[in-house]
Amino acid sequence: MSNVNGVDNSNISFQPLDPAELSQQDFIAAVYLERGSMLDGEVRRIAKDIETSNNLLHSVNTMVNKANIAQYNDSNYANPTWTVNGKNIVLDNGYGLGFQTDDDGNTSFTLVDAEGNQLIYKDKALIPVPTGGSVDASEVGIPVMNDMTMVLDDGTEITFDTGAPATAFDTSDFSGGLADIQKITIKRGNQGMTINDVNTADPKIVAAALNGSALDTLDNDGYILLEAGGLDSWEYDGVKVASMTQTNPNDANAQVSGYAARKLAFQNTLNNEYSGVTPSLTKEEKDILANILKISIKKDDGKGNLVAQDWATIRGDLTPQEWGFLKTDLLAAKENLTGSNQLQTVQLQRAMQSHNQNYDAMSNAENRIYSLLRDIVNNIK
Repeated sequence: MSNVNGVDNSNISFQPLDPAELSQQDFIAAVYLERGSMLDGEVRRIAKDIETSNNLLHSVNTMVNKANIAQYNDSNYANPTWTVNGKNIVLDNGYGLGFQTDDDGNTSFTLVDAEGNQLIYKDKALIPVPTGGSVDASEVGIPVMNDMTMVLDDGTEITFDTGAPATAFDTSDFSGGLADIQKITIKRGNQGMTINDVNTADPKIVAAALNGSALDTLDNDGYILLEAGGLDSWEYDGVKVASMTQTNPNDANAQVSGYAARKLAFQNTLNNEYSGVTPSLTKEEKDILANILKISIKKDDGKGNLVAQDWATIRGDLTPQEWGFLKTDLLAAKENLTGSNQLQTVQLQRAMQSHNQNYDAMSNAENRIYSLLRDIVNNIK
């Protein structure tokens, strides 16, 4: 067998059934169980494909982020380009930051990108929100517990300087440990600006100046999170923040996910400085480009011509121009992967529906046979 009702059976083994050796009831149950085993194998196969696709998409997002940093990080401004309009700040490349104060004097802020994705700060948490979407802060929120820096796709660093938490973090129930953001420092190349008193009803925005390097030496970057293709998606230490897991401090054999895992990850003070150096591709990333995505590197031959070269011949880091060429191919691959991932999700939903329907049908058949046998026994009595 290769395909039954759209289900690939090529890798699934079957147990032949002989109706002569089974009662009608056992034969029907065996048929449903065999079909259930087939559908279970299909569900597992599609789930594995989705996991592989998600991992590949994660790698592509990481490389796109590296390309952005390589292209934009060394920006050297002749004059400041960021502008302030009341409580709103206009940054480069479609990014903007706006502050809001509620009736109780609590200040929140919203970081927006050119596509409309948002990163909202409210109640001591950073909440990534996709364009036109809504989220549950308890599910996707990033807890603010210590100093933290968000590096945007264009290399802009936004550092959050926090105060001491009102209550210490309790690892027994994952409560406490949240802190207010008191100051924000924004840096990109030699341009910089600060926003003071963020934890008050009247934050003070200091106009942008060519003091980015000086500001960089004064603040602690702390935990460094990288934008992964939009303000609604972030990575820390090579892992998507939304998918982070941590070992449960109360049970070494168990893992914690979600908001609790993020609190465990960011609970300790961290003195750290974002280097901002030109990134490099890892061997694994080169293998993905060469063997899976089939993307070659385009290099200038010195005569103004772009020549595709094999990754095995590349030595050293890529230039910002080469990163730009690679980024174009990566964005196309990302679009294809996203479409494929959506199709796989639909396939998984259908396979799971068929899987559940099979067991429902088996249960109904067993119930009908049982009811028939019960009626026969009652009639004999």
